[in-house]
Amino acid sequence: MKVLYFAAVRDITQVESDDIQVLPDAPWTLTMLTEHLVSTYGEKLQKIVDHAIYAVNMEYVDKEDEANTQLSQNDEVAIIPPVSEMDEMGMKEP
Repeated sequence: MKVLYFAAVRDITQVESDDIQVLPDAPWTLTMLTEHLVSTYGEKLQKIVDHAIYAVNMEYVDKEDEANTQLSQNDEVAIIPPVSEMDEMGMKEP
């Protein structure tokens, strides 16, 4: 699966995207993906992702559906943080 990072999320990951292997017999959910990314990139990412919007294959996913949204190897997942998070993370523009 390809995971795309934008704005403050990209600032933390220092990459535009990651390719993550998802086995056909062990699909992931968005919640599982979040846990994986936080373990990889740290708690600072968790603070942003808590308020971010996910899009799977260019369709937005409601927060309450993240735990039930199944992901497969061919999916493209975008993590889009709210602009206001940049201010909270101390990344305010001058």
